[in-house]
Amino acid sequence: MIRIISLLLTCINFSEAACPPERHDRVAVVRRVYDGDTLTLTDNTRIRFIGINTPELGRNGKPDQAFAKQATDALLHLLAKSSNKVILQYGKQEKDRYKRHLAHVFLADGTNVSETLLKTGLAYRIAIPPNLWSQDCYKKAEFEARKLKLGLWGNTITQAEHLPLNSKGFHFVEGKVGRIGHSKKSVWINFKGPLSIRIARSDLDLFKQFNLDQLKNRHLRVRGWVHNYKGENIMRLRHSSMLEIMK
Repeated sequence: MIRIISLLLTCINFSEAACPPERHDRVAVVRRVYDGDTLTLTDNTRIRFIGINTPELGRNGKPDQAFAKQATDALLHLLAKSSNKVILQYGKQEKDRYKRHLAHVFLADGTNVSETLLKTGLAYRIAIPPNLWSQDCYKKAEFEARKLKLGLWGNTITQAEHLPLNSKGFHFVEGKVGRIGHSKKSVWINFKGPLSIRIARSDLDLFKQFNLDQLKNRHLRVRGWVHNYKGENIMRLRHSSMLEIMK
């Protein structure tokens, strides 16, 4: 698989890659790659890529997630083409809750690293407002990988009824909606299985294309981070593109 990924990266014409930078907020040098979507610069600034999520490398005795090593190796391969020099375009929200700087990362020739990882099937596209720049371009890149069933798209979708209780981390899940609920602060989409989707009322403007109350008994695909609360798996969605209605 690593050889296949290397060939795919070699075949990409980087000078004509899509999703070019809108501006250059900073030019820097990478000191360390943490995994496929996180790196550290020579001044110890940690950068978390905007717009993608890659599988986690195993740490503290935990095993690697599927394709975690391939995503990390692909990032190392791309950076080597640029002598570890990168261009950063920061998001509207500049840091996450872990104090990592949030940025789109480009090689010295303008190649969008996130777009390349998406196109080779080594990353999931994510949309977390207000950092929504280039979502249409990232969606197109992911679609190409999904169509060809590259990397993560060979077999990565978990059925909602098979999602274990006390699940954590990023998941791509599909299933049938059993119930739509409303609370003071949220709309709840409850799957027939141990998973509830929470959409905060403060985010409802980003879901205007859906009539959420009509999603009962529909089959959906959702992506995002799952946490456990009182024995229930909960995934918060911040943007409509993290939800797909299956035909």
